[in-house]
Amino acid sequence: MDNIDAFPAVSSNFINKLEEVFPLRDDFDYGSAQNALMFYYGQRSVVRFLIEQNKIQNETILTKV
Repeated sequence: MDNIDAFPAVSSNFINKLEEVFPLRDDFDYGSAQNALMFYYGQRSVVRFLIEQNKIQNETILTKV
């Protein structure tokens, strides 16, 4: 996404709630099903993307002043 204005605002409250609902996990072991791992990492990928968008938006706000 080249244009930051094209992505809706991502609030810190929203990020905090996502972190609560989809927390980082380290309880997987060799017996964990591949589908479960892929599903989890897909969720975390979206959370990481939104965290990055939040950072970019906050930096943009600070540098536009």
